[in-house]
Amino acid sequence: MEDILSDRDLVRVATMYYKEEMKQSDIAKQLGISRQLVSKYLVDARDKGIVDININSSSAYSVQLELRLQKAFGLKRVAVLDTSYLEKQEIEKLIVQTAIATFRKDIAKAHSIGVSWGRVLRRLVDEYPYVNQPDSTIIPLIGGMGSDKVEVHSNQIAHDLSRKMRAKCKYLYVPALVDSKDMRERLVENATVKDVLEDGKNVDFAIVGIASPFSKSNTMTEIGYIGQKDIADLSEAHVIGDVNSRFFDVEGNEVSCRINENVIGINLEDIRKIDKVCAICFEDEKMEVLYTTIASKIINCITLTDVLAEYLLDRKARVK
Repeated sequence: MEDILSDRDLVRVATMYYKEEMKQSDIAKQLGISRQLVSKYLVDARDKGIVDININSSSAYSVQLELRLQKAFGLKRVAVLDTSYLEKQEIEKLIVQTAIATFRKDIAKAHSIGVSWGRVLRRLVDEYPYVNQPDSTIIPLIGGMGSDKVEVHSNQIAHDLSRKMRAKCKYLYVPALVDSKDMRERLVENATVKDVLEDGKNVDFAIVGIASPFSKSNTMTEIGYIGQKDIADLSEAHVIGDVNSRFFDVEGNEVSCRINENVIGINLEDIRKIDKVCAICFEDEKMEVLYTTIASKIINCITLTDVLAEYLLDRKARVK
């Protein structure tokens, strides 16, 4: 049988494995062949169309996209939300719930969890279940954003998440953006500030936002973090987006600009060194920014819509 193989032999092995639910080792023993050969016959049966495996689940297409994204970009964790029958308001709610279900095991294993800031992280914390992780510590990755919309600031998000998890929390009591490079250097030399920033660089797991300063719904503009002059400067510097208020170009490199020089928070180089850096994205207007963050390895875990997943795969294929 090992020398001359017929379709009937393949059918026999496939039937024993898929229909009779026999173990490969038992099939090998009964047929007098090696287990490795049984495995090869099963692959041959699929290749010849003798075995046609159908996955009967509405999640099949989403899972296929997840696996393709992981392979194409080397991502560590991917979750795709099927939006084909969802309204916009449903997408915003379900994408956060999907992210929690996807990242929850990683969060449960993490001794230190870094959080950035923004509306999506606020939603995630609001939806996150109450759990008991007293050995974990939540650490803000950037300073505060001013006096408006305090609920989306990193310190507030860190505090509220720590209460949901019954975890410890550290705080970064400095502004996210200061007026000069000298002022920034003085503040980061403070022992407490330096301690939190160093802890932020060494978290096991980080959750960040993906944003574009040119978006109509940009939170930084709404709260006065950046003005029209800043936006013009960022455009001149060829910025396409930011993560943790670190602005980068189409290659994922931090640009040379006033904000990047004066922001107090961990930079993109440090973010890339974190084991798992996660983000949530559902807005079509962030397509280009999302692609750069993934392609340049700023983030390595993502929850996104099927529309964005298809875009990423199509663009990756065109780049090749």
